[in-house]
Amino acid sequence: MKVLSSSAYFFLFANITCAQEDPELTGPGLEIGLISEATGVAPGTPLTLGLHIHHLPGFHTYWKSPGIVGMATSIEWQLPEGFTASEIRWPYPEKTFMSKYPCHGYERDVTLIVEITPPDQITSKEVNFKAKSAWMCCAKGCFPGFETFTITLPVTKKPKAVLSAKAHLSKAFSELPLKNHNIKGILKSRPDKKMITLSFQGDFKEPLEEAYFFSSDGQISSDQKQRFVAQKDGSITLEIARSEFSPEGKTTIPGVLKIGDRHLEIEAKPKR
Repeated sequence: MKVLSSSAYFFLFANITCAQEDPELTGPGLEIGLISEATGVAPGTPLTLGLHIHHLPGFHTYWKSPGIVGMATSIEWQLPEGFTASEIRWPYPEKTFMSKYPCHGYERDVTLIVEITPPDQITSKEVNFKAKSAWMCCAKGCFPGFETFTITLPVTKKPKAVLSAKAHLSKAFSELPLKNHNIKGILKSRPDKKMITLSFQGDFKEPLEEAYFFSSDGQISSDQKQRFVAQKDGSITLEIARSEFSPEGKTTIPGVLKIGDRHLEIEAKPKR
């Protein structure tokens, strides 16, 4: 048995029906459960799982880089020998608040995506996936959760689709930040300088008032107001103070640029 680390929420389900569709755990502020795209596991065929979270009004959970408050979801996997788990694929985040503190998370219903890759041969009739999980659900106050969860799926050559899970997962895939786009991020400031200057070059037709850059490694704090400025060459720039908790020595700034209805995955790099 080997242990892998990733970020996610996973929960114990009593039987195969629950594992596919129904959330078991209802905690303060949310309803949450693990869903599977299929009724079983086929040798050598990747299986998409998702943690589907329904937030009650006023509550939120956190993105992978939550900002000045909050805690990103985490999981420590225990998988059968030969199985591997991907990192979480995170749908785009939202700006939200823990009490009066701005942060990055999810108020809407959201599904965190993880892909499990089985080996080409599986000798058992069923497989167990165990996950030691931690999460935080907040409004004006916060409710941490810690639990180890298990799901069991049968091994079959032709697993059937779970339509309700497919719908949630399809929505989650549609909410992943776009990687293929025409926007280029340029980092104009030097590493570890107190002020960060970013330039985004491309085709911008949206108003800039609600534009926002979600820093995915904490170089830019969530409590800093962002003001984008349009330049004569068509680019837009953002100048902002570096977070006091910023990691040191970084030569790029990765994140998600929200511009209008678009959410773009961008890694701003120095111009060469």
